[in-house]
Amino acid sequence: MANSVPRWWMCGNCCPPEPEPPEPEQKAASPLPQELASLTEHLRHPDGETLLLLALLWLLWQEKADRKLLLALAYIVI
Repeated sequence: MANSVPRWWMCGNCCPPEPEPPEPEQKAASPLPQELASLTEHLRHPDGETLLLLALLWLLWQEKADRKLLLALAYIVI
């Protein structure tokens, strides 16, 4: 054992650090509206067509395409 001295001892502290208190549990989020829940489910498990449209949407966004075209593609994805 090359380094058997605890790190807190080497830093000059006389006692080990106190354990951090557990994080408070977050309240359950309010349920999403049905339309929003279906959209998030569709985006979490996309099919081939959705992936292709999202890739095209991203590419056009990077090329500063027309906003109306981007919105039309986004509407098709939904």
